Amino acid sequence: MIKSKILLLVLLSGIGIVMLAGRIALTGTLAHWGLFWNLFLAWLPLVCAYVTRQFWQRGLLNHYGLLAGMMLWLLLFPNAPYLITDLIHLKEVPDYLLWYDSLMTFSFALAGLLTGFYSVLMIHRLIEQITHRITAWVIMAGCLILSSYGVYLGRFGRWNSWDVLTNPFSLVKYSVSNLHNPMAMKLTITFSLAMLIMYITFWIYTLKAKVEENV
Repeated sequence: MIKSKILLLVLLSGIGIVMLAGRIALTGTLAHWGLFWNLFLAWLPLVCAYVTRQFWQRGLLNHYGLLAGMMLWLLLFPNAPYLITDLIHLKEVPDYLLWYDSLMTFSFALAGLLTGFYSVLMIHRLIEQITHRITAWVIMAGCLILSSYGVYLGRFGRWNSWDVLTNPFSLVKYSVSNLHNPMAMKLTITFSLAMLIMYITFWIYTLKAKVEENV
């Protein structure tokens, strides 16, 4: 079942890529090519979650290795919902391309969001295996809130995941200073609520689908 779900995510991602290639061929420009790069980054947390899960199930990771895999996943995860913020570029699109670009950007955003949520689900189930169900939900809610702030840092601060390694002190300084920024807090709270609601919906849907499979 995991392979079939990943295949569906690949197909959904492919729709956006095909539309982007069509736009480049139609206009002769590389405008919005960044969507492809952002989609690639959005797949990294799923790859990380999948590899971590496989290694854990095969006994190749101890608890410290599992924690390291989860921390790496948390570092990469904001790249997935970040694709939603690419919708902001639609205000720069000429009228004759508005509908096409709207569908194209939405397909990328949807692919990134679902890919990200599937990675969240994998990590969520791993945490449930070693802790309590309520504890797992508290941890995942915290991860989604932190990731929402990470999306803000990426969109408005233009920080990247790898800045944790290449420019950690400046990143920490910027992150702490923006905790007093009203706009940063409002956007983080709003995005967090949206992410939590959407993930709960995604979790309920996957749980229902899993039950129906066992009937």
